[in-house]
Amino acid sequence: MTPNPLPIPCLEKVPEVYDDDHEQPEGPATIGKTLETLREDGSTVRQNLALLRDWIAKHPHIRRCRTDARFLLRFLRAKKHSFLAASQTLERYLAARTLHPSWFQRLDIRDPELADLADVGFLYALKERDADGCLMALCDWGLLDPKRYTVDHSNRMHALWLEAYGEDVLAQCAGAVVIFDMRHVQLAHHSVVSLSVLRQVAHYVNNAVPIRCKALHAVNVPAGALWIVNGMLGFLNEKIRNRCSLSRDYDELAEKIDRSLLPKEHGGKEPKTEHMRAFRERCERYRDRMLALDEMEIDLDHNEPYSRHAMLDDIEGGAVGSFRKLELD
Repeated sequence: MTPNPLPIPCLEKVPEVYDDDHEQPEGPATIGKTLETLREDGSTVRQNLALLRDWIAKHPHIRRCRTDARFLLRFLRAKKHSFLAASQTLERYLAARTLHPSWFQRLDIRDPELADLADVGFLYALKERDADGCLMALCDWGLLDPKRYTVDHSNRMHALWLEAYGEDVLAQCAGAVVIFDMRHVQLAHHSVVSLSVLRQVAHYVNNAVPIRCKALHAVNVPAGALWIVNGMLGFLNEKIRNRCSLSRDYDELAEKIDRSLLPKEHGGKEPKTEHMRAFRERCERYRDRMLALDEMEIDLDHNEPYSRHAMLDDIEGGAVGSFRKLELD
């Protein structure tokens, strides 16, 4: 059964009436502490939404953009209600979508390539959250067929996941944890990965992802794939690098996360197919809203810090050769 699609939000930068509809996070026992960490209360939300909307309305280069509360709170919560940091992330998010259409355009679960990657279990959200309410995802990166797909397809699947859960209030507040299972990575995958590609991905992760990255775990990493993991680490900023870990297997990973959240095949409760089914249903329900994001627009032909040229400059806070290297014992 196909879930009912959600209505498409307004993309006018100055709508007649702003959409203030949004939910308050609830559920985890730690939610109060999480909101305190975010410096969030009703007054702060109203004030910062007004500031961000006024900033969008007066922005000389933003042409079309969502201004509804559900969308803007992604950026405010990711940056703990710092208006300056949230506005910069929104600029870079819009710029990244323009610079990398092969990553962000047509995030459609019915697209043959995305549907195939979803069917093989390349990436999917886990059905349950951790004790703090963090969104959990598992990526079996080696299932990316190097004869058919490139890193662009991997990035597009990750963008699909992020956007499908972008309006999830608990994910906005508590953040996300991603597990990368590398056991199927083979020598052929090296042909689709390069340091320049990893640098581009890290630039986006460092500067333009509107979600709180709580942890990145790599598991089952073969010796031949360590350079991919460490190469990516070299470009990530220090804050995110310090939240990365490597585990030899799922037994070792279980020391860092609640194993019951994982698919049954890895020691959890429900089979992988159930997690994949729930993920596809989520993507289907938010399909029209994700496709509408393609109509947002920012002009990059200028010399502002988030311009076409600046977005391709060196990444702040990360460089090859200067990072905490992960090794297998």
